Amino acid sequence: MTERRLTGRHVLLIFMGFFVTVVGANAAMVTFALKTFSGTDVDGAYLKGLEYNKTLERRAEEAQTGYAAAVDAVRDSAGTVRVTARYRLDGAPADELTVNALLRHPANAHLDRTLSLAAAGDGLYRGEVADLPAGQWDVVLKADAGGIEILEARKRLWLP
Repeated sequence: MTERRLTGRHVLLIFMGFFVTVVGANAAMVTFALKTFSGTDVDGAYLKGLEYNKTLERRAEEAQTGYAAAVDAVRDSAGTVRVTARYRLDGAPADELTVNALLRHPANAHLDRTLSLAAAGDGLYRGEVADLPAGQWDVVLKADAGGIEILEARKRLWLP
């Protein structure tokens, strides 16, 4: 039998094979990462950061109005997600508001959905959205009265 020897050519091929494998794995991971996550949580984060003090002032003004909101979302047996919001003004039901909801997926902005909530009486507003994947969602409610935004409420929910 002939004896197998490790030559310089073998070492070079092993060395090159190792680095081709590492570079290939890195390229695949970068490709998957760029296709699934945009890298930003909010559009225009820098500009929103510059306006942070204005946002704090607006939230303080909202707190002075006396409005309060509670939001919930549940999935029914057909897979439709029902979003409900209850608004109060100084403890009394707040009707005659225009309420819009943004359902934001924390990791994938392509899944975000918006919907208008319809008044159901007694300060209750409802809306439905279909084909919403399971997982964590941020619900951002914006209510306005007469075209003036009176309250923005946020809540993170888990939808099965």
